[in-house]
Amino acid sequence: MMVTPATFGLLIYTGNSIPENAHLLFIIAFFFSTILAIATVYYMKQKGIVSNMDVSIREERVQPLILGSFYCGLGFLLLKYFNAPALIQGLMFCYAFNTAIVWFITRKWKISIHAIGLSGPLVALWIHGFHFPVFMGIALVLLCVSRVILKAHTPAQVIAGAGMAMSLAYIELTLLFL
Repeated sequence: MMVTPATFGLLIYTGNSIPENAHLLFIIAFFFSTILAIATVYYMKQKGIVSNMDVSIREERVQPLILGSFYCGLGFLLLKYFNAPALIQGLMFCYAFNTAIVWFITRKWKISIHAIGLSGPLVALWIHGFHFPVFMGIALVLLCVSRVILKAHTPAQVIAGAGMAMSLAYIELTLLFL
């Protein structure tokens, strides 16, 4: 939940042309991609719908993922309405669309949402001009290894999550938004 607002912040507030409505764009991105997701999981935890804030049980992940996809879809529409730069719109689209794919996969298999949550933003940052392959690679490897060590995922689940997110983000951003 820290990667998403940091990524949107970097995309919005850095580069050659910072939008006049940068603060509004950041609030929209932060609210729809992060705040609503945290509030939803917190509410579901309080109501006993999910067993923990990590939503570590695969079967419990479907409903929060559906809602997360919906929230990001609304965020995308608002960013489009307020004429956010294409990469910012594109990243929110990636969150909405790829989360929908993840909830479909999650019905049968526990793909790593942590790996997805870091890999996609790394692609957006790379496209934006943040070329730090060693740092980015180390961060991704450490995250994936930690998920396996914690026995939250198998190596296949983290590799699939990272590979899927990087591939889809690159394809969606370059073909649909840039």
